[in-house]
Order: sequence, then structure tokens, then C-alpha cells
Amino acid sequence: MKRSILSLMYLVQGMRKAGVDVDQRLQSIGLRVDALDPTSVIHPSLEWDVLKVIGKDVEPEQGLYIGQHYALAGYGPLLMLLVTSDTLRQALNQGIRFQQLTHLTGRLSLQMSNHKVALCYQPQDVYSPLGALLAQSEISGTYKFIRDLYKMMGLSTPQVEIDLPFAQPEQAETLQMYTDYYGTQVRFGAPCAAFWFDENVLDIRIPSADMITFRLYESKCITELERLSADENAPSLIQRVQDYLELQSGAMPSMAATAQALNLPERTLRHQLQQLNTSYKQIREDIIKDKALRLIEYNEYSIEMIAELLGYSEPAAFNHAFKRWFGHSPRQYNK
Repeated sequence: MKRSILSLMYLVQGMRKAGVDVDQRLQSIGLRVDALDPTSVIHPSLEWDVLKVIGKDVEPEQGLYIGQHYALAGYGPLLMLLVTSDTLRQALNQGIRFQQLTHLTGRLSLQMSNHKVALCYQPQDVYSPLGALLAQSEISGTYKFIRDLYKMMGLSTPQVEIDLPFAQPEQAETLQMYTDYYGTQVRFGAPCAAFWFDENVLDIRIPSADMITFRLYESKCITELERLSADENAPSLIQRVQDYLELQSGAMPSMAATAQALNLPERTLRHQLQQLNTSYKQIREDIIKDKALRLIEYNEYSIEMIAELLGYSEPAAFNHAFKRWFGHSPRQYNK
């Protein structure tokens, strides 16, 4: 299943804050983070290739700091679904139901024990340096998400006890970093990350609960899951080109730049696409058309902004292209 590009973008943002020269690393594979489209999705194989480049030789403990730069804004329909839930119990269940819409690579679950409930997170890998870096970042980001979500819902954050699936640091300075962020209740060496609350928090009503809005965003989350589930198999060359272009915002890269990013000679890319009865130009245009429809349907951007996001120098050029593709103007389509 594909994932939102926002997970990668937040990781890059946090690495910048941590002093990692991540932009130079991205440029080595033909990517610029400022040119990434935040509404795009990425295939796990491509995401992992990027992660191996930007995460090389980064200390896993830096993930504790990196995760603190993850933001609620990137969760879109899922965030609205949670804050319009009736109770915290329902919000937790929906978060687990739609966890594939989060920026997490591991698995969420609930655990009950001795009148306490835990939101548990099992990372994919805590043993390799890159796996541990992602785990640290995602667990730190999840803790921030919990606190930010309570604040957004107008609720006081309850006392939380935290289990971490890492060995307790031997250096006092490093241990202090964890207790400064997670509090003195943090415990190490657990089988998975767990955020423990008193069981009675489950029945607390959410002030912003709204069942009509909840049902609307539940439908949007289901639709988004379907979009991410498309093309789950190993990507073909066409899919690899599509995935790379899908990431871009503004003017699309040239075929030469795309070939470099895919580690292919430009001539080979052109020839292999011809063998598949398509071309780079056709794939690029199909991506732009899809992005245009998606941005218009969001009803959050003006036509001028959409034209700029798609790389057009002026709205008139975008209007002309849109009418050629769909037979009417963007404004007519939106009515």
C-alpha cells in the first residue's frame, strides 16, 4: 500500500532541524524537498530507497528530536474524523481502523490491563540503525500527536506512562533527553512502545463531537484508503516514473532528470517506455491531469494557485490545457 509523502517530508524537516544536510542527500537522487507535492503518495519501495540515502549514518537517538516536528495538519480527513468522534474510545478505535492513513510504518493496537488502556505501537524494525531511527522518530511523533490532539479537542492531557522498545541509555545525558521529553514515567526495554492511560479516559466525551461531520470524514478516509491501496504490487517502470512524478510540485522534471533519479540512462528509459506503448510526455501529462482534478475537488485553492502548483507560468495556460483535456474550463468543472 502506498503512503502519504508527508511522512517523508516531516522526517526531512526534522532532520534539517537536527543539523543533518538532508537537502544535499536528496539532490544526489534528483529530489528537492521544496518541490515535493504534499498531496502526493509514494510507493514503499521508493520511499525506502530515499530513506536509505537520507538516513545513512544518522544516529537513531536523533529520532527523538526529529519526531517532535511532526504536525497534526498533515492528517487531513483522519484528523477531522478523530476530533468529531463522540468519545475518546471511538477516536482511538478509528485511529487504529485507519492507521494506514497515518505517517507510521509500524502497527497500532490497543491493550487493556489493570484498569489501564494503552495505545501500543510496534515498529517494523528497532535493530538496524535506519529502522531504529524511524522507530525513534515515529514514537516521538506519536507522543506529540497525542498531546496536540488533546489540545485541539479542548481536553486536558491525562497522565501518561510510556514504555519504549529501546534499551535504557547508559549515558546520563542521553537518558535525560528521554525524561525531559517523555517525563520521568518512561520505561525502557518493552516489547513495543505503549502509552498508558487510566481506563476511565475512554468514556470522556469530545467537545467537538459531531456525528454528521464524523460520517462525512469517515467516507473520505475510506476513499483515501482505496486510493492508497491501488497498485500494491512491485512497481513496473511506468509505475516508477509515475511515482517519481507524483511527488513533484510545480514544474515537472525533465526526462533526463527523471532517468537520473531512477538510475537509468535517458535513452534506456525512452526505449523501455516505447516498448510499453507509452512515453514520458504522456505519463507526465496524465499525472498533471490527475493532480489538476484532485486540487480542484479539494475546493481549497483558487485557479491561480492550482496553475502555480502545477507549474504553469500563468492561469490562462492552465485554463487552455484543462479545456483541451476535459472539454470545459476549471471553473465550469467545479460548479
